[in-house]
Amino acid sequence: MTVRFSYGRIAHVLLWGGLAVASLGMSIPKIYSGVTQYPLRPTGPLHTCDSYLKFATGASGASKDLISIFQSMTASKRIIIFTRKDDAFSSGLGMTTAYLASPHLVRLFEISGTHPDNELSKMNPDELAAVVFCRVNRPNWLPAGKVIGSGLEVVSTSEKKVRR
Repeated sequence: MTVRFSYGRIAHVLLWGGLAVASLGMSIPKIYSGVTQYPLRPTGPLHTCDSYLKFATGASGASKDLISIFQSMTASKRIIIFTRKDDAFSSGLGMTTAYLASPHLVRLFEISGTHPDNELSKMNPDELAAVVFCRVNRPNWLPAGKVIGSGLEVVSTSEKKVRR
């Protein structure tokens, strides 16, 4: 049995082989320079949350701050988080804050506008550990809380009671 090679088949293999070698020859230097110029950074346990909070609020290391705030509160009480319906950053901040609030029970409220007065007036302040405002204005009658970057504020209700 003899193998027959035609000139067309040989040219086809040479053409595709040459294209593969040229592609690798052009790609490898670019990949190498990219890897050496931008090495992978070591990541910590809260790297993703910190990156998002830095992007959304401008605050560095905000995850640890939020966790320490929530750990100082009674775990049996609920944390209420207000976000705005029309604001994707607000929703992202709310979900990230809810994740960091574990093991607390969390309730997310999406409101139209920036004033949560109606929703807050219906809540029992004795059941709340904190109220979080994600790009939502804190009502004036509520005491000031811990501001994290721009657009995120945590008001602890353990020291001062929320108005009914």
